[in-house]
Amino acid sequence: MPPVRALASTTILCLVSAATPAFAQQSAPSTQPTQATQPTQPPAQPQTPPSTQAAPVAPEVAAARAAFERGVEALEDSRFAEALSAFEESYRRNPVPAVLFNLAFALRGLGRNQDAIAMLERFLRDPGPNPEADMVTNAREESARLRATLVRLTVRATPAAAVVLVDGRRPTREGDALVLDPGRRVIEVNLDGYRPHREERVLTAGATANVEVTLAVIDDAGRLRIEPSVPSARVEIDGRFAGTGVVERPARLGMHRVVITADGYLPLERTVRVGGTGLVRVDAALQRPRANPWPWLGPIIGVGAATAIGLTSWFVADSLRPFVGPSPRNCWDCAPQ
Repeated sequence: MPPVRALASTTILCLVSAATPAFAQQSAPSTQPTQATQPTQPPAQPQTPPSTQAAPVAPEVAAARAAFERGVEALEDSRFAEALSAFEESYRRNPVPAVLFNLAFALRGLGRNQDAIAMLERFLRDPGPNPEADMVTNAREESARLRATLVRLTVRATPAAAVVLVDGRRPTREGDALVLDPGRRVIEVNLDGYRPHREERVLTAGATANVEVTLAVIDDAGRLRIEPSVPSARVEIDGRFAGTGVVERPARLGMHRVVITADGYLPLERTVRVGGTGLVRVDAALQRPRANPWPWLGPIIGVGAATAIGLTSWFVADSLRPFVGPSPRNCWDCAPQ
């Protein structure tokens, strides 16, 4: 793959003059082949034929093109952070798929190979209606090349429940291995009640490495033992999963919130205080939901309520019914004799 500067003049910079409805009119094709090994030239600017008037461009599209050109210039000068910011602004204002191609190379320049691969895959999934063939080919080749640089790091920590962070983030995993970008990385292993482990390592591109870490118990910490009555119960301490069944571990001094849950049982929550010495034991007897002792009572109450409502409605309707009787004028038999 050509260097970033040379590539910028052949494939990346050509996006400025590419035939996309977002940024420019079609430029006249060059009759001279572009050599990647030759010194790069300033980005080609879209040309408007002298006999025609350029169509007006929407303000947002014009701003997107200006940001794109700033990104190209920064990419040429290896100012990768500025290039990334400019390309992100361009894509936000007008999401042209080709901008993703340039975003990938800015990310690569920052050492963020995994993010660059993800950006290239986004571009390849939707390269636009008329993508340049060499751009698509370059995207596939660069994605494969970057994948070959990724590092597989296996961290074997004791205790196994320890949390592993790389550069302050949870890394991507492939099985037991962490998938990382090459370069200098900060590896941290932490677990409550143990002294944290931190180390820096320079990871070689494409390498496979192993790290073994045994955390030391904090001397002034107490111990917390949770004994659920259900062996498959799930135990959480301070909102973090601690294990299944009986769990015993060091815990920092102070108050801790323990939650035990199991299928078919009511959850149990306790607040426990851990001191500097000794073992704090929590006997967690889970209870099943209480069954209804009178299962027939509900239907009877329902039927009774419905009957009462019906009778009340009938009496109210009957009391409001107007009196209808014989007409006095025709009731000769009712007259007194």
